[in-house]
Amino acid sequence: MPEYKETHVVSAEGAKSSASPWLAFIVGALLIAVVALLVINVHGTVSGPAGRIDFNVKPPVTAPAAPATAPSK
Repeated sequence: MPEYKETHVVSAEGAKSSASPWLAFIVGALLIAVVALLVINVHGTVSGPAGRIDFNVKPPVTAPAAPATAPSK
């Protein structure tokens, strides 16, 4: 009588790409950084070759405009 052997191949379905854990890490780090900036009320400027970024959490307070005076005759 012949002997039969069964073989099973098991592959991990979630390990198709290694980019998704890194992407999740970077997005999470950016989210934590934004929340930290909002909590500690940071004001600053980042400048680089592409230009300049000013970031302020609270809008700047400006002085009210002086009322216009009527022209004299």
